[in-house]
Amino acid sequence: MKLTLLRALRLSSPAVIAIVGAGGKTTTLYQLGRDYLQDHSLVLLTTSTHLGYDQALAADHHLIHQGNMDETLKEIHSRQGLICLTGEWDAQTQRWRGLGLSALRQLAQDLREKGIPLLIEADGARGRSLKAPADHEPAIPPFCDRVILVAGLAAIGKPLSQEWVHRPQRFAELSDISMDEIITTETVRRVLVHPLGGRKGIPATATSHVLLTQAETAETEAAANKLSFHLLQQFDSVVVAAKGRPLPSPSAAPPEMPCVEAGFRDPFHLLAVHEAIAGVILAAGASSRFGQPKPLLIWRGETLVHRAARLALEAELRPVLVVCGAEGDKVAAAVADLPVQVVQNKDWQSGQSTSIRAALHALGDKGGGAIFLLADQPFISLPLLRALVESHAQNLAPVIAPLVGDKRTNPVLFDRQTFADLLRLEGDVGGRAIFGNYPPQWLYWHDQKLPFDLDTPHDYRKLLEMSEEHE
Repeated sequence: MKLTLLRALRLSSPAVIAIVGAGGKTTTLYQLGRDYLQDHSLVLLTTSTHLGYDQALAADHHLIHQGNMDETLKEIHSRQGLICLTGEWDAQTQRWRGLGLSALRQLAQDLREKGIPLLIEADGARGRSLKAPADHEPAIPPFCDRVILVAGLAAIGKPLSQEWVHRPQRFAELSDISMDEIITTETVRRVLVHPLGGRKGIPATATSHVLLTQAETAETEAAANKLSFHLLQQFDSVVVAAKGRPLPSPSAAPPEMPCVEAGFRDPFHLLAVHEAIAGVILAAGASSRFGQPKPLLIWRGETLVHRAARLALEAELRPVLVVCGAEGDKVAAAVADLPVQVVQNKDWQSGQSTSIRAALHALGDKGGGAIFLLADQPFISLPLLRALVESHAQNLAPVIAPLVGDKRTNPVLFDRQTFADLLRLEGDVGGRAIFGNYPPQWLYWHDQKLPFDLDTPHDYRKLLEMSEEHE
């Protein structure tokens, strides 16, 4: 399935969305609008600030609001396709005026009732890659469901100046660097997470996303991936995108020419979607056939449950949940030194499905998915966990599972779109029960030891012997 901007942002239904920042807001506005048109006959684009002449005329219809919203709504509903609604032309600024808050509120209420998406460009950046907001910016309506913060990475490695950054003096203050100092990945991070920078004006009830654009080179793509981990502590997801062609040289353009605005019709190619992926350690069983609790077996100086939880943390999965049951207190004590959440499954005797449900209820509605790890599978590795997360970031596949030779094995990553089906599982079944609905994407793995698990005491003795041979 193609990774569209709509899918990357998990927009399964119409919403009121504000787009702010710099480095491709108008491209985002139109690309998201076109994505919505696949399932909606009408999508409305507008602005709370201003739009350039060509930016407004790129829609299927350009309507001008002249003060009477009832009349404007009649005109909107008589059309189909992508509609751009602006105020009148401002001869002084040479731009189309935006709508005021009262008009936007009435517009949003009407479109919500009719199930029509409303996308609002709520910031200005003079076409630069980055910006810092002035006192009156951004103009995000408080009733927005989503906010997309756009930031262009072409400015990384460039001097902090008007050429690359809109309001560079304010940017310098927020990032704690000097004018003409080189912009780094850390510089960008500081501004994007600053309450007076990228976080400014985002309604507390809105879901927030970062769209990192201009990742046309290996260096900028690497910078985007580095940024994403830190940004996920403040935002719900981070999308990385590129135009697929070289950016213009700064020396090739007149100083007044915008860096990116002229190419707003060229869509982004999405490279990755970074979301928080949870790690769930299933350790609730009684291990009755084995004769003693398998999660508490010692291997290489630590219990198996501690090892699994530690690896999940090192792989930067978050949150990490340890689901306990039969030996709840002992298992909890075994991971007490780790920053994990212990989930006690009181219904563990009814099978593995109850542990899956307990974990998903504890996770709530945040994050992009979860990797389920079995505590008695000792050869799960840090590279494997990272590979599962990276694979998911590239396409948001519903299920990703390792394949060693012709044998499928654990751990398995489940995207959050599968959670409703996982919650309906009953009895002693695991996630494989929904593979019929979500055929897995296989991650080919060459560690022949990965499928090894501990079913009997003989398996444990074999594991210890393997460890001694390795030493």
